[in-house]
Parts: sequence; C-alpha cells; structure tokens
Amino acid sequence: MPDRKTVLVADDSRVVVDALAAAFEAAGWEVVTAADGEEVFRRLAETTPAALLVDVYMPRLNGAEVCRVVKSHPQWKKAFLVLMSSRLGDVEQEMYRRIGADQLLRKPFEPSVALKLVTLAIEPG
Repeated sequence: MPDRKTVLVADDSRVVVDALAAAFEAAGWEVVTAADGEEVFRRLAETTPAALLVDVYMPRLNGAEVCRVVKSHPQWKKAFLVLMSSRLGDVEQEMYRRIGADQLLRKPFEPSVALKLVTLAIEPG
C-alpha cells in the first residue's frame, strides 16, 4: 500500500532533486530521493511512495526501465509515476505511456507544476 504523502524524486541532477524536494516538503510531503535508477529500487525497498517523479535519462538504469519495472510490480504498480525529460517527442510520449507512465513532464518546468500534478492525482477533489 502506498505511503499517502510520500514522493520519490529520482534525477541525476542535484539541482532538479533539490528544487522538487523543497517544493514537496513545503507542501507537507515526505520526500525520498535517488540519483540513479538502481538507487530508486533501494529506496523502494524501504518505502512505498504514493508518487514517483523519475528522470528518463539517468545513469545505471534509465527512467523508462524504472517505469517498466515499477508498473509491473504488485507492491508498487499503483503509485502515480511521472517521467521527466527534455526530449518528449510524439514517439517518446507514446512509448512512455505504453510502458505505464501516468504522466509526462517536459523539462524544464517549475517545481510547482509537478507538485500540482501529483497532488491532484493523489488527492482528487
């Protein structure tokens, strides 16, 4: 069962991680971070977040692979998963949705946009 107000932010850019973490923490969320795809799974062994914000282009295991595994795992598949990338053409968007991404965010974006997107998905109404 997902931890209702926990978000996992995964990006190899410390600037992106820090900005998103600050926005979510200010809104009362618990934030768990990862710098690469492998670290995402170490964090998921410790917590089951309600949402994941995952960069597509990360070292060790890219965001698309993370998405594919998360969305096929019985414990994690209900988490709201957002893939983030500066490269989101029509082909990429279709592929990412097909592997289970709930939403896509084109970089750069304001952290408040991600916060609103996730909050509306997790706490509708």
